[in-house]
Amino acid sequence: MKQSRIHHGALLLLALATCTPALVGCGARGAPTAPVSGTVTVGGKPQANLVVSFMPQTGKLEAGKGSMGVTDAAGKYTLRTTDDEPRDGALIGKHKVVIRVRMEERSEDDPAAAQKPPLQLPAKAIDGSMEIEVTADGTTTADFQL
Repeated sequence: MKQSRIHHGALLLLALATCTPALVGCGARGAPTAPVSGTVTVGGKPQANLVVSFMPQTGKLEAGKGSMGVTDAAGKYTLRTTDDEPRDGALIGKHKVVIRVRMEERSEDDPAAAQKPPLQLPAKAIDGSMEIEVTADGTTTADFQL
């Protein structure tokens, strides 16, 4: 009888070790992505150094990793996933969008930069109320006017 309990315990342990990774999942690794790029304007003007983040909204406990990009001088950005092995684009599906000012190191040698007030973005940029659907075809017009 004791040997039977040990055998059942070993089987249970083996089953847990085998099934746990499948239950927990591997996040977004291998999930299909699509290319995403666009432009961000603030007050009608392109804005550089903004971090654009897409966060998947799958409704599951583990929604997966998001994507992010940084705007250039023309306000343009291109997304890359933020997982362990970054890929171009974003996961296919619905996303919440957050846009924030990229923190830059300010040089003590540049008093004009130290005097410049930080850019203030509207609340909708950071509160997660903006949403977008990424389709399998991707998009080059994921534009945001703030």
